[in-house]
Amino acid sequence: MSVLDPQLSSNPASSPASSLASSPAWSRRRALGTLAAGGLSGVALMGAPWVRAAGGKKLTLSWSGTALCLLPVVVARDRGFFEKNQVDVDVINFAGSSDQVLESLATGKADVSLGLIHTWLKPLESGFDVKVVGAAHAGCIRVLSGQDSKLSSVDKLKGAVIGVGQPNGFGRQFMSTYLARKGINPDTEVEWKTYPPDTLDVAFEKGEINLIVDADPNLFLIERRNPGQFREIASILTGDFKDRLCCLIAARGALVRENRPQVAAVVRSLTQAALFIAENPGEAAKVALSYLPQKVTAADIRSILTAQLDYRHHPQGVALRNEIEQYAADLKNVGVLKKSTDPARFANFLTVDVLA
Repeated sequence: MSVLDPQLSSNPASSPASSLASSPAWSRRRALGTLAAGGLSGVALMGAPWVRAAGGKKLTLSWSGTALCLLPVVVARDRGFFEKNQVDVDVINFAGSSDQVLESLATGKADVSLGLIHTWLKPLESGFDVKVVGAAHAGCIRVLSGQDSKLSSVDKLKGAVIGVGQPNGFGRQFMSTYLARKGINPDTEVEWKTYPPDTLDVAFEKGEINLIVDADPNLFLIERRNPGQFREIASILTGDFKDRLCCLIAARGALVRENRPQVAAVVRSLTQAALFIAENPGEAAKVALSYLPQKVTAADIRSILTAQLDYRHHPQGVALRNEIEQYAADLKNVGVLKKSTDPARFANFLTVDVLA
C-alpha cells in the first residue's frame, strides 16, 4: 500500500515498517512561551525537572560532524543533557549522503539523526522506515548578492547565474522553491553553477556567477574575506520562509513504535541544548570549536549563532506536521517530490509527536 493511499492509517506510530518508510537575551520564561506557541509544551520539554526515559538499549545518534547548525548534538553530549534526561546516547560522525544516513536509520545501524529538510524529504518519500520527531532549529541557508547589484530581492532574479555548493543540494532546492514562489521558473529562467563551497566567492569575483546560495560558517567566511562586497538578499529566516524549521530530528520507525519514551528523551535533550545555545552563545561557541574544521574563532561562531540561526524554533505535533506539509508542497511544485505525492498525507505519515 502506498503512503498516498487514502486508506493508509493517519497514525504514523502504528504504520508498519513496510510502509513509506544578534538577538535579545532569551529568558527561560520567553523560551517556554515560544515553545508553547509553536506546539511544544514547556511542561513536556522541561519535565519535573527531568523526565526519565523508559529504559532501553544505548542509542546511536549519527550526524555530520562539520555542521555548525547541528551544534545542539555536541552541546547535549558535552553539557550533560542526555545524561540529565537519563538516556544513553553514543554520538557518531556520519559523513555519508542523506540517503545513506536514512538507510542507516531504517536498517538499525543508527537510531536518531539530524539533517536539513531540503535534502531529506526526497529520500524519505522513497520508503525509508524513518519518522520525523522534532526540529533542531530554524535558519541555515542564506543568499548573497553583490553589494551594488540590481539583484536585490528574489523576485528580481530572472536571468541570474546562481552558484551553489552541490548540484542538487540544499542550496539549489531552497532557492528553487523561493524562485517558484515569485513566479520565476528555476529550471529555465535562471542558470545554476556548482563549485566547491569555499570557492564560491572566487567564482563571483571572476564574474562566473552573480549570486551565492549556501550556509554558515562558509558564507560568514566568504563575507569576512571580502569585506563590503556582498549583501544578504534572502534567507530561510526571513520573507516567505520566516518561522519555519530548517533541520529535522528523525528516528528509526521501529524505535518510535517500540520505545517512544526513549526517543522523546533524545528530542527533549536536543531541544534543551538548543535553548542553552540561544541563551549562552558564547559558551556554545567554545563547545563548537572542538569539532569545526573551518578556521573560525569562538567570537566568529558566537556571531553566527546570534545573527544567522534560530535555536528557539522547535515545532511539535500539529505545528511540526504543518511545516513539513508546507515544505513538501514547495518541493513538489518544483519537481523534487513526485506529482502524485499528497503533501498533507505525506506529512501526516512522516511525523510523530513523541512528546505528547
